[in-house]
Amino acid sequence: MRVFRWLAASLLAVRSTPALAHGGHVRADASPWTLWQLSPEIIVGLVVVALIYWKGSRHGLVAERWRLLAFNGGLLALFVALISPVERLADHIFAVHQVEHMLLRTVAPMLIFLSRPQAALVRGLPKGVSRFFAGSGPLRGFVDFLRIPFVATVLFLAASLFWMMPHWHDLAILDEPIHYMWHISLLVTGLVFFSVIFDRRAAPQGPGLGARLAMFVFAALGNIVLGAFLTFKTIPLYDAYLALGHMWHVSMLTDEQTGGIIMWIPGTMMFAISALVVIHRWGSEEERLVSRRMRAGRELTAERAPANRALAIGLAGFALLMLAITVSVVAVIDHPHDKARDFGLSGKIPG
Repeated sequence: MRVFRWLAASLLAVRSTPALAHGGHVRADASPWTLWQLSPEIIVGLVVVALIYWKGSRHGLVAERWRLLAFNGGLLALFVALISPVERLADHIFAVHQVEHMLLRTVAPMLIFLSRPQAALVRGLPKGVSRFFAGSGPLRGFVDFLRIPFVATVLFLAASLFWMMPHWHDLAILDEPIHYMWHISLLVTGLVFFSVIFDRRAAPQGPGLGARLAMFVFAALGNIVLGAFLTFKTIPLYDAYLALGHMWHVSMLTDEQTGGIIMWIPGTMMFAISALVVIHRWGSEEERLVSRRMRAGRELTAERAPANRALAIGLAGFALLMLAITVSVVAVIDHPHDKARDFGLSGKIPG
C-alpha cells in the first residue's frame, strides 16, 4: 500500500504541474532528439499500470516469460508514441504521425491483450477497486456492449476514419485538447478491439473464430482503402503541418503518400500477424479438444477435415478479396486519362 500512497501523491503533484505544450512551431532543421514530449501525467500513468501488473503477476498468474515481455512491450510502444520524439515529430511530419497512430491503435493494444493481462491487472489493484472492475453492474454491462464484435469493429474503424477527414485532422493537430481526445479515442477503441480478438474464451462465451476473422477483414479493409487513397492521390490534403513547420524538406504530397504506404502495408500487416496468432490458438485448442475426446474413445478425425478445409478455403478467399479490393481502389483513384496523376507535381507543392 505504500506504493499506491506514493502513486496517489504523485498524481496530485502532476495535476498541479502544467504539461508541456503540445506541438508548437519548430525549425525544419531541428534535431529530433531535442523534441521529447515529457508529459508527467502520461509517464505516471504508464508507471502506475506497470506497477499494478507487476504486483498482480507475483501471484503466479503470469507464468510464461513471453507474456511479461508482450505486456511490457505494449507499454513501451505507448512510451515511444507519446513520450519519445515520435510524439513531437508527428505534428510536423504526416508519415511519422501514421507511425504514432499505428503504435497507439494497433501495436500497443495488440501486445497488451496478447499477454492476457486481465487476471494480473485485477489482482494487482486494491481490493475495493478490483471488486468494482471484476463484479457486475452498469460499468460491466457497458463494457460488454462495447465488446460485441460488430460494435468493437465499427468503433475501431470510425475512430480512424473520422480523424483522417482533413477538417478534423487539421483541427486536432492545432488544438491540444482535441489532439488528446484523438489519442484517447484511438487507444481506447484499439484496446476494445483487441480485447475481443484475443479473448481466451471460445464460443459461445467468447466470439467464434468466424467472428474474429470477420473483424480482421473489415479492419484490414479500412487500412487498405484509406492507405491506398492517401498513396495514390495527387494533391495534399492536410495544411496543419505547414502551419506548425513541416520538417525533413520533403513536399507535403510526398509526405502524405509515404504516410499512406505506412498505413497500407505495415499497418495491415499488424492485422495479418494477429490473425495468424488467433488461427494458431484455435488450432492448438482444437488439438487439445480432439486429444481429450480421443482418450475418451471418441474419434473426431472425420469431423475435423471439413472444418479445416472450410477454414483453408475461407482464408484463400480472403486473400483474393483483399487483392481485388486493392486493385479496384488503385484503379479508381489513379485516373489513367487525367494528367494531374503525374506524381512529379509533388515537387511543386510548398513545404
